[in-house]
Amino acid sequence: MLAVAAPSTLTPLRVANLAKTYGGGRGVSDVSFSVARGSITGFIGVNGAGKSTTLKAIVGLIAPDSGNIELFGQPASFAARSRLGFLPEERGLAPRERASDAIAFHAQLKGMSRESAYRRADALLERIGLSGRARARIGELSKGNAQRVQILCAIAHDPALLILDEPFSGLDPIAQAEVQSLFSEFRSQGGAILFSTHSMVVAERLCDHVVIISDGRTAFEGAVAEATTHAPYGVYVTINDDAALLEIVQALGGEAQPFPSKMSDALRWRVLLPRTVPVPALMRALAERELAVHGFEPIQADLEGAFWTLAGQRAAA
Repeated sequence: MLAVAAPSTLTPLRVANLAKTYGGGRGVSDVSFSVARGSITGFIGVNGAGKSTTLKAIVGLIAPDSGNIELFGQPASFAARSRLGFLPEERGLAPRERASDAIAFHAQLKGMSRESAYRRADALLERIGLSGRARARIGELSKGNAQRVQILCAIAHDPALLILDEPFSGLDPIAQAEVQSLFSEFRSQGGAILFSTHSMVVAERLCDHVVIISDGRTAFEGAVAEATTHAPYGVYVTINDDAALLEIVQALGGEAQPFPSKMSDALRWRVLLPRTVPVPALMRALAERELAVHGFEPIQADLEGAFWTLAGQRAAA
């Protein structure tokens, strides 16, 4: 079983109005959110939205220009950050380092004795099925196994909060499932996790809370179920007669947005409908006009659809 630092009723992380601008103008300008104890929070945004900047500010790798970061109810400090586990986007294990040595080293950096650190390393490697590779060098491991060792380095000292930048990068489906199981066990013991990801599927399956940032600002913070309610309602339609489609959609009170490429002579459209209009009503209207429909696919009410709606609203603001 995983061990987690002594439980606390204090909120592990609060970020308020965080801003950091680099010389080229990129960074973040107004990021605010919190991470509750015993939760897994997905941190989502396109490349350049400010995810890595925010995570680096939380763990103290960069100093923000303004805003506040609280850890366990106190302003962020060296002592508070000792209760964090961090997986950076840039992986940093030396190829000739042995797996157990790497994990034990990170545990010792956080104050664990050498003997306890190696016991912890062996237990973690056994937990994920790599006990037989404890003395293998990092460079000898597959990309997925090296990634798993890097994650074990982040949790070696029994942190209370994990900050992970793209933890599933390079993992095959089996390795992803193992890491997800590890995270679920960590959470069940009161630990909190904040991780950035580009995978909406992983976030929707694993998280109970999500933070979406766009253009350096918080676009949404809340439960995954709440986020999915922002997904667009409508249908993807591929059709030859664009004018007829636009006429029908307008009559139903909706709007149609074309995709830039055609499938032969047919153009694919994203049709957004009022929620009071059932999707079959559009199909009936198309059939009544005897139009040739090459594709008709309802838009799924999922996190990916919600992301583009919420991020787009922020970018347009």
